[in-house]
Amino acid sequence: MFVNRRTNEAFVADGYMNRRVIVIDADTGAFKRMWGAFGNTPIDVAPAPARAAGAPAPPPPARVTEGPGPDQFGIVHSIKVSNDGLVYVGDRGNTRIQVFTLDGKYVKQGFVNRKEASALTSAGVAFSPDPEQQFLYSADQGNGHVHILDRKTLEVLGRFGEAGETPGNFRGLHHLAVDSRGNIYTAEVATGRRAQKFVFKGFKPRS
Repeated sequence: MFVNRRTNEAFVADGYMNRRVIVIDADTGAFKRMWGAFGNTPIDVAPAPARAAGAPAPPPPARVTEGPGPDQFGIVHSIKVSNDGLVYVGDRGNTRIQVFTLDGKYVKQGFVNRKEASALTSAGVAFSPDPEQQFLYSADQGNGHVHILDRKTLEVLGRFGEAGETPGNFRGLHHLAVDSRGNIYTAEVATGRRAQKFVFKGFKPRS
C-alpha cells in the first residue's frame, strides 16, 4: 500500500487472490475506485477446483514472452506513486511494470528481464530519492536481482545481485525500499529470510 499525501488516498496492490489496484480514502477507508491491467475492469481469480488426494496439480498457464502481455494482472504485488503523480504497479508473474494516472488511466508499461528463467521479476518497486526520481528499482524475486530502470522510459539500465545466499545476493527477494540518501534496503522471504542494506555510491550503466 502507498499513501499519496497530496490526495489523501491509499493505493492498494490487491494481488494474490485478486488482480486489481484499489484506491481508498486514507482516513476513512471508504472505497473510491479500482482498475486492472491496462485500466481494464479487473477479473479476479476463480477458486481452484477441488482435486482428489494424490491427483497431480494442473499445469500452470503458458508464459507469455512476446507482445503486450495478458489483459489482466498476474499478481499485483507492489505499488508506488511518483512525485509527478503517476502510479507504478509491479505486476509480478507477468514480468512487467505498468504505469497509470491517479484515476487509473493506462499510460505505458515496461518489461523487466522478460525471458530469464523466472517470470517473477517485478515483486517490488521503489524510486530513487532525487526530486525527479530518475531511477526505478525492481526486485526480481525469481532470478535474484535488483534491476535499475529509467523511470520515465522504463528502460532497464543495469542490475546488481544474483541468485544465492552470500551477502549481496538474493534468495526470495520480495520487496525493497530506498531512503533519502539513496541507500537500498531489501527483504527476502522463504529460503532467504533476511534484510540487507546496500549503500549508494553512484550509478554506472552496464556497457
